[in-house]
Amino acid sequence: MFIFIVLVLTVLRSAQAAVPAFERARNYPHIGLALPSLSQAQPRPLPMPEAHAYLAVDLELLEREDRFAPFDLWFHDACEGRWQDASGNMLTIGRIKTRLPGFSEEHVTRERFAIESANSVYQIDSRKQEQIHEWVATFCNAELSEPEALNINSIALSTVYAYTCAMSNTLVYSFHPRRIGNARNFEWFCVILQLVDIEDLQAFQLDFESNYIAKITQPPATSKREGITSTELETSRKGKTDFNQPNHPVRVAARKSVRNYEEWWLAETDGYIILSDVNTELGKSLIQRLQREMPLLHAAYRALVPPLTETDDISLIRIFQSKRDYNQYVGEGQEWSGGMWMPQRRELVLTQEFNTEEIMRTIRHEAFHQYLSYAYCMITPPPWMNEGHACLFEAARIDSKGKVMIEEDEKRCNLLLENLELATALIPVMLDLSYSEFYGGTPADRSLSYALAWGIAYYLQKGAPLERNTPFKELLHDSATALVATRNYQEATALAFIDLDMKVFQDNFKDFWLKRRATAMRYDPLKK
Repeated sequence: MFIFIVLVLTVLRSAQAAVPAFERARNYPHIGLALPSLSQAQPRPLPMPEAHAYLAVDLELLEREDRFAPFDLWFHDACEGRWQDASGNMLTIGRIKTRLPGFSEEHVTRERFAIESANSVYQIDSRKQEQIHEWVATFCNAELSEPEALNINSIALSTVYAYTCAMSNTLVYSFHPRRIGNARNFEWFCVILQLVDIEDLQAFQLDFESNYIAKITQPPATSKREGITSTELETSRKGKTDFNQPNHPVRVAARKSVRNYEEWWLAETDGYIILSDVNTELGKSLIQRLQREMPLLHAAYRALVPPLTETDDISLIRIFQSKRDYNQYVGEGQEWSGGMWMPQRRELVLTQEFNTEEIMRTIRHEAFHQYLSYAYCMITPPPWMNEGHACLFEAARIDSKGKVMIEEDEKRCNLLLENLELATALIPVMLDLSYSEFYGGTPADRSLSYALAWGIAYYLQKGAPLERNTPFKELLHDSATALVATRNYQEATALAFIDLDMKVFQDNFKDFWLKRRATAMRYDPLKK
């Protein structure tokens, strides 16, 4: 009987925990309203829109143009924020500005989308209810019934509509803040609440209207600039840190994606923008290193592995404090990782679960993948070259004068030397591996794969250049040239090695690790 009562209480508590509660309204300066918040909720910033690389090849000139699904660009522009509580209930706020532009193409550039969105045809007329309702249905991406006008919170809101959504666990409203005095006329807004588990949606709907819609207020003019906003970290003693391309679309989109979350901060430096919800004290320490070291590393990446084409990309780094939030962001199947480059999102994503030095090792590794994707126009390079150089930079060191030094990775070096005979024999196999094969097998297999890839990259960058009459000095260059021609990394590797004697390559590789490491340690490949 006692066990039964405990089980019943547990079920009741779980059901109660799933029902959202709301906290007092607080001002959001970028929205212009004081809004209640979902109790015990965490921000859920939108990932960057999925990018699709379109390549143009004219003789030896290679150019990449990123294009996006118009809906993704539109939704990112419209969404002001998302918050999720511990039970999984999600609250989303959208600003009703422009209708979704129509395009004949599946993907468009940011520039073309911006030009088309500015067309007066797509501007919302706040007096036309049909435009508001069409926008809300598009934003929800769901079928909605004819809305019901509500007489609620008339002090702050001039109009409120409630919609019945085809998704039975979802509440949808649009509202228009009342114009007060000579203040500017507000745009319309949309709020969506997606519930994980609700037994009586109609009863909860009344609760939501009473505790959320009715509690929306307009802040007084004296404090409208104060409230919930992200923090821009500045670590320069002289004030604001200067950085290149301040109005680059990636910078603009990244800033907007976190601006309504007080838990998030951002920092910028040449070539990079960093977003994070890591505790700001640790964050400031980490940011000081990132702002100083990332431009130096980027220059070293370029020197060691020259780009196939010049780009003006800005690299985005996102660091989560919570491993759980990181797992949710990167998706199922990637929970094992602590950091990864997500090429379709154009984001380097990490979790802060180790000390600063370990985080920096991960960043140096993943940031090389990020660089190479841009430098190679999103053409996939061979895993031995890609992972090998990422490991090479993982062990790099930057001194107080800003000099980047490529040093041995002690752990991988020892593993390689312990298995040198096997590793040397596996070189032809390694050069032909796909990514799934590279990452496959047992943990021991993966460790040896990484060690061998690192060893090949280290040899080609610090050993082969010192050899007399070596046929391998131009191997990386030839591999890159073949990659442009074939767009297939396995074919490119085969083409780069077609006139080379694999037995000689294996003998030179083995001889290097047995006899010539000391000379290579003194060689600086970044000075070539």
